[in-house]
Amino acid sequence: MPGFDQMGSSKNYLLDGSPTQPFRTTIARENVNGSVTLLTTVLYVFAIVVEAGDVFNHMAFIVKTQATATVSHAWSAIYNGVGTGAALLASTSDVTAGWAAGAQDLSLSATIANVPTVGTPQGGGTAAIVPSGPAVWGFALYNVTSGTGTIVDGNAGGSLGGEIAVTGQVPLVSTATVSATATAPAVLPTMAHSTVFGNVYGALTAK
Repeated sequence: MPGFDQMGSSKNYLLDGSPTQPFRTTIARENVNGSVTLLTTVLYVFAIVVEAGDVFNHMAFIVKTQATATVSHAWSAIYNGVGTGAALLASTSDVTAGWAAGAQDLSLSATIANVPTVGTPQGGGTAAIVPSGPAVWGFALYNVTSGTGTIVDGNAGGSLGGEIAVTGQVPLVSTATVSATATAPAVLPTMAHSTVFGNVYGALTAK
């Protein structure tokens, strides 16, 4: 894979405790240098790269401070992309009291995978295999509260929407306002590149 950093990959693998694979993260854990506050009724989608053959059933992140005042919804989800129209792959249960401070290692509603699919046979031929390769998925977080939103470990934001310096780059963070809901949308609504908002540390795992 072009640009593959063998040393960086080995270092992160060891620092993460040599986890059972697959184990994918939004950012390297050593790059966590602060926290970000989730605003109420805003859907945040963070880019996460997955590899061919990956299968997941858990997603994890770290809450620094639980949302204050009245919380009505807190859920997370995984989408097959970060842009408008990306499809929901799986979500976690809605936590009506808000996520508690500390590590959140949450079960997904379904096992999700980045694997080849079998196409429809044409004529008398055999079914075609549609291969899979590395892909960018969306790691989504959402909360509804009357006070300060959930504060999540991550890193500081930049000054340019999505941190896109070159045309064609995938936005690292995208957002959309979504009316109070207990369930993740089936597809991502119109997304905007987030400005001055940091990335969270999130992980996809299989257990």
